[in-house]
Amino acid sequence: MSDFLRNNWFVVLIAVIIIGFIGYFIYDTNKDNVSAKTSNNEQVVASIDGDDITAKDLYDESTPYDGSTIYNMYKNAVIDQSIETTKDLKKQANTLESTIKQNASSQSDDYESTLTSELAKYGYSSFEDLNKYCLTSTKEKEMNKRYITKHFDDLKAAWEAKNPRTVSIIKMDVSDADNLSETESKKKNNIDKALAKESFADVAKAFSEDSNTANKKGFAGYIDSDSASSSNSSGSSSSTVPADVVTAAISLKKGETSDWITVTSSSGTSLYKVYVNQTDSKKIFNAKSDTVSNQALYAVLNSDSKLANTILESYAKKLDIKFNDKSTKKKFDSYVKSTFGGDQ
Repeated sequence: MSDFLRNNWFVVLIAVIIIGFIGYFIYDTNKDNVSAKTSNNEQVVASIDGDDITAKDLYDESTPYDGSTIYNMYKNAVIDQSIETTKDLKKQANTLESTIKQNASSQSDDYESTLTSELAKYGYSSFEDLNKYCLTSTKEKEMNKRYITKHFDDLKAAWEAKNPRTVSIIKMDVSDADNLSETESKKKNNIDKALAKESFADVAKAFSEDSNTANKKGFAGYIDSDSASSSNSSGSSSSTVPADVVTAAISLKKGETSDWITVTSSSGTSLYKVYVNQTDSKKIFNAKSDTVSNQALYAVLNSDSKLANTILESYAKKLDIKFNDKSTKKKFDSYVKSTFGGDQ
């Protein structure tokens, strides 16, 4: 169940998830450095708008990968102090926490220990910090959303190059796509006739055999060109749309429907029709569906590997950030440069 949190918050931590802890040597090395600010008799190695990070804080999260943890603690502090905690964000965090616990408990009897280990990778010290992790993750999503909304026209080009769109599908299972049975052939013809007269949504609701989308009038959600490469023959990790169907959809315009597409997987053979609901990137980004808007948000972030850090730094500049320990600042700068190719 490695990287469980990352996999279950695909939807929140996106491109700049930082892994690792900090080793004892940081505390041991820094404790005898030149005199610095103290808090409760502990040396303060950094402060962000008055929120102190002490040498003991770093020591408590100990393992050798210090640069990533310093950055992680920095990131968490910037997010928490930049985005106000609202009732809605708390609600989202509670929902995320429940989902993570439910999924983790279904995979392991010792899920608390597993989650504790995973939380440590993100700078948290115990299982009790899960809600804090979820709240910070939710606030990070809000922070990214606000920035991208404000700078959308400047950021959209790389994302639009991936042909983002929302789609609907109709699925029909068959034994042999090249030799349909009489029943299968009749159903296929009935679908074609219905599509000539009715909306794709109504036909999908009436005929589709895809259990994930039929009750949603065939709506399968967001895809882009990356979805095809991340899909396998039976679908993708974040979508019910197989790679061949994604490829067909990318070539269509809004309102167009594909020809029949044959998809063969370990579970059998199916015929698909795909319909493009929306291609306007701004409308997709601001979709009423939280699932679609979230996937669009992550897609924008993933289109530029430095964007998440750029957003973080735009908020950090508004805060009073001080590194009181030269060694800690050096490790922080080195990590940022190696990871994002720039300096703070």
